[in-house]
Amino acid sequence: MSVMSLHRSRVVALGCAVAVTACVLSWAGAATGLTPGVLPAPQLKVGKAQADLCPTAAAAKALADQRVTLGARSPAVMAHVNGRTCVRLPMTRGEFALDLSAGSVPADGGITFTKSTGRSLTFTDVEFDFGMRKVIGRATIEGAPAGKARRQPVELLTLEFQLNKTKIDLAKGTAEGAAALGLGPGGDSALKEAFGTGPLPARGTVFDATAGGGVTQAVRAFSHALML
Repeated sequence: MSVMSLHRSRVVALGCAVAVTACVLSWAGAATGLTPGVLPAPQLKVGKAQADLCPTAAAAKALADQRVTLGARSPAVMAHVNGRTCVRLPMTRGEFALDLSAGSVPADGGITFTKSTGRSLTFTDVEFDFGMRKVIGRATIEGAPAGKARRQPVELLTLEFQLNKTKIDLAKGTAEGAAALGLGPGGDSALKEAFGTGPLPARGTVFDATAGGGVTQAVRAFSHALML
């Protein structure tokens, strides 16, 4: 790699440290063709943030048709976002790469699905895995024998970032973004096991997710990357 290319990449990286929008796209463009060890994407630590999971129109209809109600397990809450009833998951830890290529961010609380018969399924230990592009967690059928609880984490949902809606302000220490969540094999299997039939579409987006909050130690992480 030439000295000029390295200088240009570092100028772009420094600009991201004070920019107020779309640093992810700038970093991705600057890093194209560079050896990861020369200019790695810095890791940003999550401070206080939240993610809203809003069912799509198709998912909301499917839940209603199956008489299944979407709910939240504390400290997650239900929230009204742009006319939709969504699950709001708080996030206070975890870290991810500035270019969204790696990292994981766990969420507190859980997502519940309750049938009119009273049978309930809960997704807990929810974790957004940026590298694998998956939402991992545990699925437990309430009231079922211990053996029916899924002890090992499974892929509850798939994760597809919408980079055009991603904004990271390293100067202010804030981040926001959006993603489309589909139903993962583990989530689909658990729902069918709990209710006999799947109350969510097996294909396509089931939740529109938006997230935002604080990122800490951003400038320190960025400075460390520039020194490598």
